[in-house]
Amino acid sequence: MLWAARVPLRAADDPRAAEFGFEQRVRNENWNNIFDYSDRTDDQRNQIRYRTRLWTNLPLTPKITLAAGLNQETCQVIVPRQPYRFDEVIFETAYLDIRDLFLKGLSLRVGRQNLIRGEGALIFEGTAWDGSRTIYSNAAVLSYARQNVKVDWIGVLNPARERFLPRIHDRRRMLTEWTDQALGTYVTWKLNRNADVESYYFYKKEVNDTRARSNPQFQPDRHVSTAGGRLVQRLANGWTATSEAAGQWGATHAHEDIRAWYAFSHVKKEAAAKTKPYLLGGYWGFSGDNPRTPGRIEGWDPLFARWPKWSELYIYSQVKEKGAAYWTNTSLWQAEMGFQPWKPVRWRFTYYRMGAYHPFAGDPKIFAGGTSRGNMWQTRLDFTVDKHWNGHVLYEALAPGDFYRVGSLTYFLRFELIYTIKGHFKL
Repeated sequence: MLWAARVPLRAADDPRAAEFGFEQRVRNENWNNIFDYSDRTDDQRNQIRYRTRLWTNLPLTPKITLAAGLNQETCQVIVPRQPYRFDEVIFETAYLDIRDLFLKGLSLRVGRQNLIRGEGALIFEGTAWDGSRTIYSNAAVLSYARQNVKVDWIGVLNPARERFLPRIHDRRRMLTEWTDQALGTYVTWKLNRNADVESYYFYKKEVNDTRARSNPQFQPDRHVSTAGGRLVQRLANGWTATSEAAGQWGATHAHEDIRAWYAFSHVKKEAAAKTKPYLLGGYWGFSGDNPRTPGRIEGWDPLFARWPKWSELYIYSQVKEKGAAYWTNTSLWQAEMGFQPWKPVRWRFTYYRMGAYHPFAGDPKIFAGGTSRGNMWQTRLDFTVDKHWNGHVLYEALAPGDFYRVGSLTYFLRFELIYTIKGHFKL
């Protein structure tokens, strides 16, 4: 074997080169009050999460690649003190990539893979309940690219618990509350050098909820269609405008109609300075279920976007509503600034004015009758030491509004460090 980790060679550069990689991530997380926003209960948590990843891409032929990757994440809870238990080892990736299938520009990727489209507001996370361990989906993606247009035909099957690939030290981890089945089309069109357009349609079924029917969060089997589009327009003098909107319709097996929507728009200004400063302002909206319209569901279904795009803190608060990272019945006014004080460091500051379109009729000890979720402040500092070491520090705080019964300040603090090795060898 030829070792060349210092100057990694991509398989695309040499069809005979196989890639490999190793990553060790350590996270220390601290939080308080994020489930009930009350100092009256003791829910402080301090934990360390150790995630180990090992992967390889093997070229079987000049046009066919086999990719496989293992993942293991163990969480050590310090406050409240819990015994350390080694978690399961799972296949994070396992797919076959076929390029120029039958004709130039047509490709097929089938198997366990990460699906990310746009800003991740619709397609990003396929395993919402395993935290940040993985984001994979079990999928088949047939793509055709020609000139400035690319079309993806996507099929997804994500069971509530693993049933496709073996595990070591199986812990029967829940991946989603129900089984996800979806078919869809995603089109990306580069109009010109300053404008990109994306459009999509997905038909999704969510079936076999694992929770008891007596659970107030139990969801009957449902099918939902989602159609929408996204526009990115790059303007003069460092300005960029981005907008996206989508509508949903469908029904549940309990004979409830689904009618929901999602939309966002933001403007970003980047300055041509050494510190690369930028300003961003915008609005995000996810429709909410109106309690005055029984028999109809107006709450947005985030499909495959249940991840902490807007907040690491708030995804835990959502557990008491619809589920972890279930972005629905939420509005966010966003103001953000960032800069690069020196080359290895990026620093951002974000403010969200958070609201709800309707009050939530949940646990009266937690929820009140208002629609103000509160004011959130975030700051995040990312740093890169070299090609092997990087990390970040993140702090979030939220002052709750009248959406909650008690308004105690809450916080989320995280320190992260990642070590990565990448290399190749010739077959």
